[in-house]
Amino acid sequence: MEPDYEQAQNKKLEVNQVLRSSLIEVGIEPDATDELITTTLNPAIAVRAPKKRVSDEQLEAEPEQSVKPGNIKLSINTLIEHIEKSQPPGVNPKHEPWLGIYAFIELLRLISDLQSVTISENDAMVIWCMWFVRARRTNTISGKDLLTKINSHLIRYERTALSENELETSLQNLEEISAIRKSKNAADSWYLVGWVKRTY
Repeated sequence: MEPDYEQAQNKKLEVNQVLRSSLIEVGIEPDATDELITTTLNPAIAVRAPKKRVSDEQLEAEPEQSVKPGNIKLSINTLIEHIEKSQPPGVNPKHEPWLGIYAFIELLRLISDLQSVTISENDAMVIWCMWFVRARRTNTISGKDLLTKINSHLIRYERTALSENELETSLQNLEEISAIRKSKNAADSWYLVGWVKRTY
């Protein structure tokens, strides 16, 4: 079997178009989207080519393996690391740092084919804030006082505090797209997923 690089390239173009549209939707100037995608988002997205049979002889030998699907791996860890690098301490950011996360989780929603879920900027703000108030050894955050912790973190961006209902909606959305999940080891805690992989 050999990789279908053409299909992988088409998928990369499709991914970049989703990212570009999502960034424009949240107020990033169209001229600035390409740089943000190239420097911050693309390093966190790996598109693996599908594989296809090379010949009819190979198909006869391995009929169940005529095509192996490609996959897209999205690394939330890598994304946040790149966003942090582009936002030096003490420097006012050009954009709210979670706008790249918004494009990222919207891409995750689309490749997961979750048409019933609607992602908002609040969801991106929640995952950004959760990342910074989590327990780093376990990658978890307690649900207790979560709203207070997130709103305390939002103050530095001069953003309006989230309501309890807004937080609950965001947690449901993020769980639905597999960006977070309930912790297996601690009651009333959330585990922040480092990466998600989907086939195409």
